[in-house]
Amino acid sequence: MKEINFTCLKNDFDTICDQVNQDKETVTLTLKNNRKVYIMPEENYNKVERFVITTLSPKTLSSSK
Repeated sequence: MKEINFTCLKNDFDTICDQVNQDKETVTLTLKNNRKVYIMPEENYNKVERFVITTLSPKTLSSSK
């Protein structure tokens, strides 16, 4: 998984997004406070979303708020 900072993303946003979609690989964006955000292709997101929805019951989801 490739790691980048915000400045890199800002300066090269289109290229990074193209690489994410082309390589089907998630990119980790590290923010100033060392928190992380993940950028992934839609196909990968859909797989994660399906897994979460089919694995967790509505009761579990509502109790996690």
